[in-house]
Amino acid sequence: MDKVTLAAVADVSTGHAPPEPLEGSFEHVIASLNTADIRFAQCERVFSERGSWQQQAVAYHDKLHPRQASMFKAVPFDVVSIASNNSGDWGPDAVEDTADTFRKLGVAAIGAGRNLAEARKPAILERNGTRIAFLAYLSVSLPQYWATESRAGTAPMRAHTYYEPYEYQPGAPARVVTVPYADDLANLVDDVKKAKQQADLVFVSLHWGVHFLTRPCDYQPVVAHAAIDAGASAILGHHAHQPQGIEIYKDGVIFYSMGNFSAYTSAPEIAKKRHSRCAPYGEYTHQEVYTMEPDPGFVFDYKRHYKEGGIAFFDMDRSGITRVCYQPTLMNAAGQPEILSPGHPQFAKSLEYFNWAGKFIDGGITNIKASGDRYEIFRRAAS
Repeated sequence: MDKVTLAAVADVSTGHAPPEPLEGSFEHVIASLNTADIRFAQCERVFSERGSWQQQAVAYHDKLHPRQASMFKAVPFDVVSIASNNSGDWGPDAVEDTADTFRKLGVAAIGAGRNLAEARKPAILERNGTRIAFLAYLSVSLPQYWATESRAGTAPMRAHTYYEPYEYQPGAPARVVTVPYADDLANLVDDVKKAKQQADLVFVSLHWGVHFLTRPCDYQPVVAHAAIDAGASAILGHHAHQPQGIEIYKDGVIFYSMGNFSAYTSAPEIAKKRHSRCAPYGEYTHQEVYTMEPDPGFVFDYKRHYKEGGIAFFDMDRSGITRVCYQPTLMNAAGQPEILSPGHPQFAKSLEYFNWAGKFIDGGITNIKASGDRYEIFRRAAS
């Protein structure tokens, strides 16, 4: 059977625009991306000339002119998830326009649309005789951003949150327990099963988890395992803005977070004034919530892994995934990803990090090894 390769990247929040080269955000990685037959990205931006800023979003994100989406076509990316916590920041009209913008470019957009049915609809691509379906869902959003039968928005995979004290002392740290919404999980499972009837492999994109944390929440393995049990081959996770551990479950590969890929960097003086605030009330900034100083002068910076990301390469045929590798990247001062060479100090640090993070996941990989300029994640045994 002929091999097909998918190159998948996580959070892309670009701000580069013409007259810069169309591939501006990706100029250092475009050659590597183009070694694959299909390219996937998670899009963090809204492309529209309509809509109004939704004040409840708190952390301001610019909407971009639709022509700026052309940078995705320049690579070219074949499919993008537009289901993110920023998708609804400019209202339902901007959600519709973002989906339409990519479709006019010939790039499949998944995870959001003019109604719930469209948001849940898979994109199905065929390469070398193999049909591959892509679905996308969102777990981290304000309630008014979800798609309904009559409102544009994102495909939901929500979770309930509970707090369970570890100890009897009032005020002692509590364990955070998260449980997936039963109806959302049932819809996701149903979508995967239907997609599997139309395609040889199914990839599920999930924008989920908690910003800047190294471990997935309780609900994430439950959702991932259910998707694979239903027929999915892999989970493409993102949103944490840093890499997290990788799990092999049955014959499926779960990337809980592939890390940031490309993020537009504002001028330093602007960035200082635009610390993201925690929605929906905006009382605290992300820096105040996620950065800790447990001892004088010892600061645990919340963005310590922000620039780290990579490209996940999936080799497959009609029978399933045969090999998975990860090529680490590091964003430069302009927010552009650059390939890490094995001689770069961060190459070894990122490899050590992935193996360490795998210890906190049941079934997590802790023996990842370097293979050239990539990390070897999974290889199917010869039959």
